[in-house]
Amino acid sequence: MTIRARFIIAVLWALSLVAVGVMASAQAQFRVDPAPGDVISGSDIGFRPDGWRGKARTGTWVVRINGEWVEAADSFRPHPATTP
Repeated sequence: MTIRARFIIAVLWALSLVAVGVMASAQAQFRVDPAPGDVISGSDIGFRPDGWRGKARTGTWVVRINGEWVEAADSFRPHPATTP
């Protein structure tokens, strides 16, 4: 293999690395935290983030009632165990 052929292969290889790098950087996604008060939601239930506790997101569960986001209250109640 001549020196010219090796040089051409090296240049083409370097160009392919640059092309792959450009395409990969175009695919990068940036994480954007919602502004305070924004609701991450589906159609009628959502989550209003407040902050962070370590790596865990903290916030409030909300529901949409008549187009307005209202804080959801839990309704967990203890039930006695029943025997069959």
